[in-house]
Amino acid sequence: MEYYQKSPYRSGKKHTQKSSGGLPELLLFYILPFIIFNGILFYCVASTPKINLDVEDTNDYLSTNATMSIESWFPTKSVSFNMDGEELEPVKGRRRTYTVPITRNGVLEVTVVNLNGMSATVFHHVNILDDIPPSFENATLDDGILTLRVTDSQSLVNSEAIYATDSQGIQRTPLSVERIEDTIDNTTAYSITFEMDLNSLHVHIQDKAGNEAQKTFTTHKEGNLDVLEVNSEEGDIEQAEGGSGTEAPAPDGSTEAEETAPSSDSGGPSIVIE
Repeated sequence: MEYYQKSPYRSGKKHTQKSSGGLPELLLFYILPFIIFNGILFYCVASTPKINLDVEDTNDYLSTNATMSIESWFPTKSVSFNMDGEELEPVKGRRRTYTVPITRNGVLEVTVVNLNGMSATVFHHVNILDDIPPSFENATLDDGILTLRVTDSQSLVNSEAIYATDSQGIQRTPLSVERIEDTIDNTTAYSITFEMDLNSLHVHIQDKAGNEAQKTFTTHKEGNLDVLEVNSEEGDIEQAEGGSGTEAPAPDGSTEAEETAPSSDSGGPSIVIE
């Protein structure tokens, strides 16, 4: 008798369908690429420039340099520098840096536009340059010696550029120039003396940045006293300390009282210049 036995290989063979990867495959091949693509697209559309703007210290109070650097890697379409409405021409340096010279105080405005049209603007107020001349604060006359109190900030008074012209047109150098006081607002006061020409003495004072201030001093007699007057060429009217005196014409044709009195320390007349 013959017996037949099914092969275990054939009988156990089954055709099964391969199952899908499920959620991991969905995250890897669909959701993650979608997030990455949209992130890149958003960056390209909305990226704005990142700007650093620095203004260097000045050595001569006449000029300085402003340097702007762009930190973002997105391509730049345009760069513009503007100082109080005036366009400045920048010089391009390394690693996306730009430099412009600054020769006056004001508000520096820098605008950078990316290739995608997005822009950024930064402002810097420049106030380290000296564009203000020295100021005449006080004047006294004693025994033919004119003593001036002059103040200046930042670059300070240039003692070598101080001189006066008398009524004959002869130039005179000061008898002395002394730095006498430093105030809390970074202003320095000087005492400057000249031999006075009773007819007229025109004084020129410069700071180290080249800003110049001028005043003309004259005298008139009140009894035996020579009274000091200031001929203001910049529109201010002199005002003396003390009691009665004469009148000086104002710029609009009116008159303002000029008061004179002996100086408290020297016995001569003193004028406070406003």
